[in-house]
Amino acid sequence: MHNIRKLSSGNVIVMTLSGKLTHEDYGEIVPFLAKFIKKYKKIRLLIELDNFQGWEVRATLDEIIFLFRYGFHIERIAFLIHATQDQLAVLLDRPFGRALGENIKYFRHRFCEEAWEWICDGAIAVVDKKFPHHDAVDAGH
Repeated sequence: MHNIRKLSSGNVIVMTLSGKLTHEDYGEIVPFLAKFIKKYKKIRLLIELDNFQGWEVRATLDEIIFLFRYGFHIERIAFLIHATQDQLAVLLDRPFGRALGENIKYFRHRFCEEAWEWICDGAIAVVDKKFPHHDAVDAGH
């Protein structure tokens, strides 16, 4: 399951992922991100994990395809981690994240303001310099 926040601004997109990501989730997420990539060429993602349980098998393939197709358009990714199970999910994603090197960082949720500062540093057209705490949803479930 995913939520994309309305307060995503400029080339920074804020997403919350929870439960297991499905092929259907990627069917909504990828076109949404592709629209931002087309507009800005490079995007930044702040991904908040909240009881995230990984990917269904087909969704794992969707993740690989997305990274091969769009990975070079991602400037930075910041992960906000709520709990221990979220940390385990991040460990599963490490092989994919290595392609971004120093442009991927992990933050405990209590450091959400620092994560927002880092993801917005040098970003295009960011409207609000404060972390968007659980705003309305623009796309997703």
